[in-house]
Amino acid sequence: MFVARENELARLTALLEREKSSFMAIYGRRRIGKTELVRHFCTLNEIQKIEFSGKVDHSRKQQIKSFVSKIKRRYETNRKIDDWNDAFLLLTEYIETLDKNKKIVVFLDELPWLDTAKSGFIGELSDFWNDFCSQRTNIILIVCGSAASYMLKKVIHNKGSLHGRLTDILLMKQFDLLATKKMLLSQGCRYSDKSIVDTYMALGGVAKYIESINCNITSIQSIEDLCFKEDGLLKHEYEELFSSLFKSSKSHYEVMNQLSSKWTGYTQKELSKVTKISSSYLKVPLQELLASGFISKTTKFNQEKRDTLYRATDCFSYFHHKWMSENQKSWNRTISTQSYKSWAGYAFENICHMHIPHIKHLLGISGIETQTHYWSYVPKDNSQKGSQIDMLIEHTNGSNNIDIIECKYYKEPFTITKSYKEDLIRKIEVFNKQTKYKYNIRLIFISSFGVERNEYYNEIVNFDIKISDILEQMI
Repeated sequence: MFVARENELARLTALLEREKSSFMAIYGRRRIGKTELVRHFCTLNEIQKIEFSGKVDHSRKQQIKSFVSKIKRRYETNRKIDDWNDAFLLLTEYIETLDKNKKIVVFLDELPWLDTAKSGFIGELSDFWNDFCSQRTNIILIVCGSAASYMLKKVIHNKGSLHGRLTDILLMKQFDLLATKKMLLSQGCRYSDKSIVDTYMALGGVAKYIESINCNITSIQSIEDLCFKEDGLLKHEYEELFSSLFKSSKSHYEVMNQLSSKWTGYTQKELSKVTKISSSYLKVPLQELLASGFISKTTKFNQEKRDTLYRATDCFSYFHHKWMSENQKSWNRTISTQSYKSWAGYAFENICHMHIPHIKHLLGISGIETQTHYWSYVPKDNSQKGSQIDMLIEHTNGSNNIDIIECKYYKEPFTITKSYKEDLIRKIEVFNKQTKYKYNIRLIFISSFGVERNEYYNEIVNFDIKISDILEQMI
């Protein structure tokens, strides 16, 4: 059952309203749902679709044969096909037999596999668009691929024959918590909100991962079956993931391993030091990991010259680095350990960072430009105490407003004690002192089940958000 993807469907639906042809590139990590999106869009709108898909490790001759066979199922011809020029001419002939007043989707899936070495495929695709599609008003040409390196270099940022030809670019990102809940419900999984978050901590919002959950067993058992059994679908997914997405994946793999080991992230210079990869060479993997949704970047807070800080945001990468790479024997036993509880607290913080638009909506600041940061203060000597803040939402509109966010992942409502209240006051005072008292501060809590409204809550908390608030809203 197809769920969510409202924004992506709206982007595709807008192409139907144009009085000219469109050329869209869709990209994103594998198993994110790119192919299903296009198919669902065509079914939903009853649009005729001509779909071709590249075959991994097939030769140019085999790719062309597969391409032509799809057309010959609908269109009889004796045309001799020797190369991609002939193949696209055949496609052109077939399209000319169709109704010019109805939109037609030409969908080239797994484009990187179609474009084999020295095949001339990209040049012929460019001519197909320039000489035929763009001269008509009813064609929606969609190209799609999981290999981010290829899609970015050869299609989206192409400096050759495809340069400037695209009319639309769509990056498919993973589901947020709300969409993940919808998908689980559509599959018959009756999970609590906290179980949904626990599942998201492990698998993120990758459609295929969520679809593979067995709703007849607990979410804990499903994760064990998928990730820890020798024949589990995701047992070796992490290693295969980067090689399928990136041409020179060794550096991407190393960068993600390092970023997945440190919640607060690294600067490019720091990454270069720990990975032993030159800073200049790191630029490409960082750009491609950013474009594919594996990492995020922000500037370091409260610096005159703000260095860029890179953080892993991909839940599955964090989960694999901490648990799967250690070859855990029993996930059911692991989740009851203190080590897991500590890790889950950080994983929850990461999820909060991933859902900043939702949090801003709940806080009533959706229209305000902001930047999000971790913040910590390490004193120079033992005469002072250090401080750490889970999340800062800095209003960058000149207002000097800033929201200090405390993330608490518990099995019950969180209770602010007198001593914890005093710690919060000290933390805010340290922050004020280090930032020269220039910010207007609100203290916000984000927690599993809310914060108990006791006397200490009333003294210090401005706003609190529960998991259920994020999972029930529409933005």
